[in-house]
Amino acid sequence: SSGINAEYGVAEYIPARSPLTKHQCGADEAVSDYHKQIVDVANLILAEYRQRFGSSNDVTTTPDVTEGRKRALVFDLNSSGKYFAFKEQLKQSVVKIVREKFFKTSAFKTDGELQQFLSELYVFLIREMHKGVSGVFSLQTSTTPLPSPLDSKSLIHFAREAELNQNYELAARYYQERLAMDQGSSESWFDYGSFSLLVGNVSKAGECFRECLAIDQKCVTGLLMYGLVCLLEERHDVAETFFEDATCVDPTNYLAWTVLGLFYDSRDNDIGAEMAFIEANKHFKEEGSSIFLASGDTLLRLHAYSLVESALSHELLSSPKTLSQEYYLLLGKLHMATGELAEAESYVRQATVLNHTNPAAWALLGHILYLGNEMTGARDHYERTLSYQEPAPDTHSIRLRLASIYLQLQQYGAAKNMFLLACRDSPSCITWLGVGISCYRLGELKESEQALAEANILNNTDPEVWGYLSMVCLKTARKLEAEQSYKYAVRVGLKDEELLSEIRNTQREVGFGDAGF
Repeated sequence: SSGINAEYGVAEYIPARSPLTKHQCGADEAVSDYHKQIVDVANLILAEYRQRFGSSNDVTTTPDVTEGRKRALVFDLNSSGKYFAFKEQLKQSVVKIVREKFFKTSAFKTDGELQQFLSELYVFLIREMHKGVSGVFSLQTSTTPLPSPLDSKSLIHFAREAELNQNYELAARYYQERLAMDQGSSESWFDYGSFSLLVGNVSKAGECFRECLAIDQKCVTGLLMYGLVCLLEERHDVAETFFEDATCVDPTNYLAWTVLGLFYDSRDNDIGAEMAFIEANKHFKEEGSSIFLASGDTLLRLHAYSLVESALSHELLSSPKTLSQEYYLLLGKLHMATGELAEAESYVRQATVLNHTNPAAWALLGHILYLGNEMTGARDHYERTLSYQEPAPDTHSIRLRLASIYLQLQQYGAAKNMFLLACRDSPSCITWLGVGISCYRLGELKESEQALAEANILNNTDPEVWGYLSMVCLKTARKLEAEQSYKYAVRVGLKDEELLSEIRNTQREVGFGDAGF
């Protein structure tokens, strides 16, 4: 299939985009009722805002004041219980949508089926919520949008942070929320597809990459990753079509030619492979590296592990007798990603022998020890990494993990400082929660509450945030807020037995905090 017409080859496998069909009246009524409930709740929130801050439309209000008011309002709604009251008000209209729009009235047969349904429902409800709200407010007097922590850039950051903590359920939620904001974004579909590969959901990955290509047929990485999905599904002819199309779309892209060469080699097409590698080298500009190492590094970030393995094998065959530090680091990263920590550590230690002043090598060694639960060793390597003048790649993940180690080792002052550094550069619920916990352990209750409130604004369904808020309220003798926070912590799924036990012991000490007493 060499020399395939790019547009024709791709179009064959892209789903048709027919107009949406009109649903039955029952479905329309269910959606209309949902819009009505959204409008009602929006007006209630507006009333809460006016009661707290007045109804004057002061155009001189600064962005800082606006942001402060927004945070105060969100915290008030959460701590007073009104947030959950509003959620209950919306529940019945959501049930109607499930029955009338999605025709779902029976139980799910598998957990995968349930998760797929929840994902589709979530995207639909978010989209319809925006439609409902857009009819309520007229922002004609405003020339700039209100600041929001939940823009696309923040959501992808939160998602990758959740991945780092291996909280894949939370990561999936952020990816879905990002898609709900803009389903026409090929980048959002691509990122969700790459995440789906990470968690082993190849069929979902294929669906996402197809959507990416439906929006942008000339997305080279989208073509390559959909080709990889076809390869994993053993649809080799289709995979070949997409790999070749990628080189047609961008004939100067060394990654596309390298992947095509690796594919040809796996199919014993030696002449095709040699030709593809010659083309890749023709367009490769990085000094001190190779097409196999540079491509492998990119493919590793996209969780295309089988192609990374092939790239490393070719590097081994084509490189001189002395392998580079970059080779050993990439080999270590691959073994770390696939859970083979002992092998990963061995290869990275070989890399540190070749160059003991490279902060990236010590950071990687820290990550491997961290995943192996060797916290003291991980701490030492992370501290060494941060001591270098030259910054290591992805300093945020190093700070986040080092701060969590400090917490585990009860070095609360160091934990607070490291979490604050992370908050300064890349604030998130996780970083502010870390500050909140550190301050709580240091007895700095006011600062702890401020940090936890910030975390709550960025994610008001994190059970640990509610758990620690309850502890702060118990320590500061605020009975109602302690009970409410504890109730929400349990409701949103607090499972940390140590924290639950500590909360209950403190409740018994002070004599309040659980409405069930």
